[in-house]
Amino acid sequence: MSTQGTSTKRDAAFSSSVAAPAGAAGHTAGDTENERGPRSSPWQGLVAAIRYILPVRSLGSTLPAHLYAGAPRWIVPIGLVIGLAWAGLFRMTWRVYGETGGLRLIPSLAIVLLESLFTGVLLILGLVRTIHVLGGNRPVTERLDPAAPLSPSATLALVLVVLGQWILIASIPVVNPWWPTMGWRRHFNFLYPAPVYRPLLLAPIWGRWGLLAAACIGRTSRNADAETVALCANVRPSLLLYSAILPLALSAVYFARDGNLLLGVIAGLIVFGITYLAAVVMARRGGGQTRQSLYAAAQVAQLVFLAVYRALWPLIHG
Repeated sequence: MSTQGTSTKRDAAFSSSVAAPAGAAGHTAGDTENERGPRSSPWQGLVAAIRYILPVRSLGSTLPAHLYAGAPRWIVPIGLVIGLAWAGLFRMTWRVYGETGGLRLIPSLAIVLLESLFTGVLLILGLVRTIHVLGGNRPVTERLDPAAPLSPSATLALVLVVLGQWILIASIPVVNPWWPTMGWRRHFNFLYPAPVYRPLLLAPIWGRWGLLAAACIGRTSRNADAETVALCANVRPSLLLYSAILPLALSAVYFARDGNLLLGVIAGLIVFGITYLAAVVMARRGGGQTRQSLYAAAQVAQLVFLAVYRALWPLIHG
């Protein structure tokens, strides 16, 4: 009996050692279930979301990783607040430099500085660091060192991202405001800012929704931090679709000068399609999603939306 019991224990240990490599490339389903509990309160989820997508991690004490399980539901609303900040900053600088001084590029530069220094610095660096890792010679299984110097391709990407964002924002024409004059939309004219402010409001929302889209795709990398694992484990397709209501609804309404609500939906599908492809490529090449790849997907979604909006400008305001 003693020999049989010892043999059984050895067989169990051997089975565990054989099964372990299957989960070594990423977090397993069991790990995912463990990351879903215990649940965080709405307030804790909001704080976790702010600390995840804004550079404020050094402020206050460190949050337990499980509190990031409640962060996904707040990602898109925070994007709305960032969009309002973009629009407000553009308005203030436009009144000083645009209306009086005729300097059209200064308000756009102010937004890019705000995004590069605070609201979107993590997204920009995430995309640049992802390019640095995936385009380098080092194995992608190694944990990224944030202090390591960037490769030439990553440095070039940094310049192009910042410059491209500035050009896209600066190229948005300033036209006379318009509001719906017929139908149910005329009762909500107070929600229609001038056309130049609408992409500024929408771009950060689509960008932060792109982060959720990437978190919903595939598994997390074995190099992902505990906060990212908890966040990704709690982004389900239902939450992703629910979070898409705000950017889709605003895009459909703001793109529909002639009542064609489908134009905004098409723009949203383009943003989703390109962001999805980028997230899949980064996850497959990098062995799963990481914090940096989620930031990179968010930056891709934001840039794609600005480019799509500018491309569809003649159809929206033509």
